[in-house]
Amino acid sequence: MLFHEKSLELNITHELLNLADSWSWFLTDIPLWRYWRPRHRLPFFKFPKSTSAGFNPNVEGRTDPTGEKGGGYDVRIKSGIGGYLLFIQYKRGDLITNSPDPRSVFDIAPHDHFVFEFNSTKTNQHFVLKELVNGVGSEDGNAVVYAFPLIADMDDLEKNAGRLIRKTKFISVTDIEAQATQNNVTIARNQHHNFRVGKFDMNKCEVNYYYYAYFGVDRTSEIVTDIICLKFEQTLRHFLKEIYDKYRDYYLFEGYIPEGLQQAFIQYVRYLLHYFEASPSKISVGYASGYSNYFLQNEFDGYESTAKDLSILNSVFTALEVFEIFIRELDLNKINPEQIPRFKPSLLIPISVDGLAISFQEEHSKEVIEGINYLII
Repeated sequence: MLFHEKSLELNITHELLNLADSWSWFLTDIPLWRYWRPRHRLPFFKFPKSTSAGFNPNVEGRTDPTGEKGGGYDVRIKSGIGGYLLFIQYKRGDLITNSPDPRSVFDIAPHDHFVFEFNSTKTNQHFVLKELVNGVGSEDGNAVVYAFPLIADMDDLEKNAGRLIRKTKFISVTDIEAQATQNNVTIARNQHHNFRVGKFDMNKCEVNYYYYAYFGVDRTSEIVTDIICLKFEQTLRHFLKEIYDKYRDYYLFEGYIPEGLQQAFIQYVRYLLHYFEASPSKISVGYASGYSNYFLQNEFDGYESTAKDLSILNSVFTALEVFEIFIRELDLNKINPEQIPRFKPSLLIPISVDGLAISFQEEHSKEVIEGINYLII
């Protein structure tokens, strides 16, 4: 099968959706773990699921100030509860094994790097995204990002299935522009531009080969943290709202709920450690390694615990710490919905009550733009 950008888009989107919904998986067992009896009809919790949607290729490249009938993206991801936006432009890169130019940072071995086109003379896609930044992203333009997966072909994609997020560099449009300004460079309209990422070192990047070495932030940690923690809070609120009534209806003992919730959280931490292939001993957030008595001996041996994986997990676990404390100290007899911690995302954009408001300053190409999508979490 030919290797298309759509394959990357679908699979990475799938991983993001799974991460958004994953906390709810560990809550569905709580009504069962102490109460299994053949005579019991036990409650089952239905949690709102995250979904994705996309445009016909003839529509996705159209300029649209609402983002509902165009706007340059491919896929929209929406959680079952929803409230924050992230816009993603997926790109497929070509693996280059030699130096592109003596002026390039990749002229020094190893030369291997992926090159991603992020603008073209036909579509001016980068400038459509800049208008999106200036519109719906005006409060925090970093929520409009490129996804640059370091995946060479279909075999490479299948080999890394389930680990694609960790192989992807998420770069915001705003950061690219800011770095250009710092280097006294203008990213011109009607011009082909490339973003290059080192195969063996994702921090080794440059824009084109003669513009500038790129030292901007990889937004992966912020994106994953926002997606996980926003849905974590929403799901926890939904769960606590529903569980007391269900236990009472089935004459179950509510006193086991706090302990069950604590066990669910510990297993969720365990799942995230395995997902990102990191040892709890390498995590700087105390409770992750503090749960070691609940893990098997040598369970995490062999995991590489890369700098990127540790960066993501430290960010996620730090943000979840207020929820860990809340769950550990939970007293159902004293619970007040206002006491449930609230998570404020660092990157995703809140959706206004009146919908999206995107201001476009000038006419843009209406030709098809390959690969932008947005998530609503």
